Amino acid sequence: MKDNQINVLVADDEEIIRDLITDLLTDQGFKVIVAKNGREAVDLSKESFFHIAFVDVHMPIMNGVETLKAIKEINPKTTIVMMDSYPDMFVDEALSEGAITCIHKPFDIKEITGIANRIIENNKDIIP
Repeated sequence: MKDNQINVLVADDEEIIRDLITDLLTDQGFKVIVAKNGREAVDLSKESFFHIAFVDVHMPIMNGVETLKAIKEINPKTTIVMMDSYPDMFVDEALSEGAITCIHKPFDIKEITGIANRIIENNKDIIP
């Protein structure tokens, strides 16, 4: 995928995770914007449409499920991928609220680009 028109939001309170995903997806041609917490992610979603959002389950201010619900309310067509360090009840709730999957940290870097590219392939109707 080398289309600079694909907007990706990465919401995680861990800088190393934000930087890793940003580097991976930027190298693939995606435009990546980052948020340090759920509130920032929601505010950014009000300003721009994101085709894909990678959202950490456990964040300060707003957890991942609250963030997912707010983003989906603002932009129902945003595809949400949850991320977590340890599975718990929030993962199941996130999936029931519309996340397409949850990847577990530490994740394989190929998993990130693979998921992003599959989302693009499966959503050609909303992605240029």
